[in-house]
Formats: sequence, C-alpha cells, structure tokens
Amino acid sequence: MFKRVIILLVLSSILLALVLVRNHTSAPVNDSISNNQVSSKYTTVEYKITKIKGNQYYGKSEDGTDIIFSSKNILSGEKIQIHEVVICYFDKNNLGNGLVKVEKK
Repeated sequence: MFKRVIILLVLSSILLALVLVRNHTSAPVNDSISNNQVSSKYTTVEYKITKIKGNQYYGKSEDGTDIIFSSKNILSGEKIQIHEVVICYFDKNNLGNGLVKVEKK
C-alpha cells in the first residue's frame, strides 16, 4: 500500500510539472502571426487592373488568368485605377463562394 501511495505522488508531481511547463510556454509575438492567420483563412491572388467599365473592374494575373469584379468587393474604399495591382481574397475552405474581398496593393 505504501508503494502505491509513493508511485501516485511521483506521477502526480510529474503531471503537475508538465502542466506548469505547458502553461508558461509562450508563442513568439510578431507580425507574421497575423499574416499567417490571414493566409490560413484566404487564398490570395494578385491581379493587374486592365480595364474599368462602370463599376466593373477587369484584371489579369501574372499566370494569365482573368478576373472581373464589381466595386462592392473593394472593402477599403480606395479608388483603383488602370495598371494598379490589387490583391483578391478567396475563401480557402470554400472556393465556391467566389471572391470575398479586394484590396489595393
């Protein structure tokens, strides 16, 4: 019986030490954390604006793919001109949702 109590105390102290070590470990603090969170939620593609017709924007990426989006997708409210580069965000978990938002680069 005495051996069981000693073994229980040793195992309990090891468990307590592991819990304390885990709680005192901190994550590094820098800008890459917020960027990783954004990139883990969205797939981003850069497009160069080739044409603007009304509230429709036409763009082309470096790999040759085209995109058309309306001004309602531009969340920043910035005025985008022809030949400027924009970043388009697509939902990584559900690409069927289409374009989520557009930001000027």
